[in-house]
Amino acid sequence: MMYFSSGDGPFYFPEELSAMTWFPHIWNQSINFGVSILPRLWIDYPFHFIVKLLSVLGFDWGAIEKIIWLSISVLGIYAIYQLAKSFVGIKSAYISVLLYLTNTYALFLFGGGQLGVALAYSLAPLVLLKFMRAIDAILDMRVKGNELRKIMIQNGLWIALLVAFDLRIAYLIMGAITLYLVFRIWNFVLLHSFSIRNFLFHIGSTILVPLIIAGTVHLFWILPMALVRGGSLGFGEEITNPGMLKFLSFADFPHTLTLLHPNWPENLFGKVYFMQPEFLVLPLIAFFSLLFIHSSHVIHFFALLALIGAFLAKGSQPFFGDFYVWCFQHIPGFVMFRDPTKFYVFTALSYSILIPFTLQRVAESKGISHIVSRASYIVFVILWCFTLRPLFYGELTGNFRPKTVPNEYVELKNILVSDTRPSRTLWIPSKEKFAYASVTHPVLSAPTLFDNASLSGIISIATSSSFIHTLNEAGVRYVIVPQDLDKTMYLTEYTFDPELRFSMIQTLTKTPLVQNVQFQDIAVFENQDFKKMDRFVPPETEDQQKMVYIGMLISGIAITLCFVLLICL
Repeated sequence: MMYFSSGDGPFYFPEELSAMTWFPHIWNQSINFGVSILPRLWIDYPFHFIVKLLSVLGFDWGAIEKIIWLSISVLGIYAIYQLAKSFVGIKSAYISVLLYLTNTYALFLFGGGQLGVALAYSLAPLVLLKFMRAIDAILDMRVKGNELRKIMIQNGLWIALLVAFDLRIAYLIMGAITLYLVFRIWNFVLLHSFSIRNFLFHIGSTILVPLIIAGTVHLFWILPMALVRGGSLGFGEEITNPGMLKFLSFADFPHTLTLLHPNWPENLFGKVYFMQPEFLVLPLIAFFSLLFIHSSHVIHFFALLALIGAFLAKGSQPFFGDFYVWCFQHIPGFVMFRDPTKFYVFTALSYSILIPFTLQRVAESKGISHIVSRASYIVFVILWCFTLRPLFYGELTGNFRPKTVPNEYVELKNILVSDTRPSRTLWIPSKEKFAYASVTHPVLSAPTLFDNASLSGIISIATSSSFIHTLNEAGVRYVIVPQDLDKTMYLTEYTFDPELRFSMIQTLTKTPLVQNVQFQDIAVFENQDFKKMDRFVPPETEDQQKMVYIGMLISGIAITLCFVLLICL
């Protein structure tokens, strides 16, 4: 069976699916020396719950991942179509669907296997639309009483669902919603009298109440994060350090303004490609929408959102890159955006409205024949396909090239499943996608064991007398050099270098480790003198786990109460 398991996309053997639990456990003992998943519980638990449910219904991982990706596509088409239909009409909404789901950022979400982000990206237009409609209705005094309460509850549940898919995208969409509220209130003030009391009412009913509802639904991870202090939450220097932010700011302003991902088309981490001039047409068409006399406040809002997205997506790159660093250090929650490309969501949303709006206005201009009107859409589609030609030429990697599980990874999994004596498996330099992990045999990456040593550093360590001692202390029985199916581990100047892998294997053959000769594509070594694997669970984890269960109880009550109120109102 073919699997979409490249990049960040997970893969689960049947044994791993059956080991999943219905309730969240914040300390994962199957990775390294144990890791806290509390900082990612907002996505890990909802995702694993869905996967567990589908597996219980009889689906294997090959079917489950295809169901999820199909759901993402259907949800994305529906969401962006509903948003576009409301502002640019039905005919132009099809262009919006094309733009939103096939731009370079969206394609890399699929290619990189970013399931959670892709789910949130697909849902984002619908959530934005729901809030925009609510803001307009409340400002125009078209809703009140039970209808207003119903809207607030519904929007609270919508944003809660978006958070369950990806907290960062939800943060961005709430930022866009806040911008739209300020934008509408400003326009309202220019035309009507406006009091502070009304202002606070609009803020509360459109943003604060839905956020409180969403926060209550997500208390299963908010409660332990807020009330229990501990040292195992995973917010290390590598996340909060502004130096890492500058390292991850790959895109410059021309890339972000033109909706061109900096890694297009190969999607190699850190490899930034030259600007492709054909993409310059996109912002020209998008911002041409501002020249039409009858462009609405919605068009002005999306134009502003596009500029904000393009400015922030470049991160700390010039111009005014220090502003992003300041936001990263001082604005609550902004630390989640050490990868600034998440702000491409703003530009993708905006161009999906602005460009179809421009095409529509050109097509409806006086003196334009029906044939020329249609031709404007056809020409744009041809241009769009031209910008995405690497997709049609088969140049894209990752999930665009599905894989089958190599037999040797299945054989290794079977060996580990039958080996009931606890031990760690050390993967050098890091685990492959099809690496089997369990509580009995946790996967351990070489950088974790050897203090982030480079591949050359690991080779040097393997030649030292302390190498075997380090393995024994870590409880490592199996040492594996993966096949590197994605050709991303052994690189020289961003190019796969098989000699690096060969050097690593040759070095290990000179150690007391015993190589298993039945494996040819992957190199498997056994440490026959390994010590008993020690387990470590931080003492604060027990209190955190109790808070998780309390939060789950409150979350369940909140969800039930919301649906009861929606039925009764």
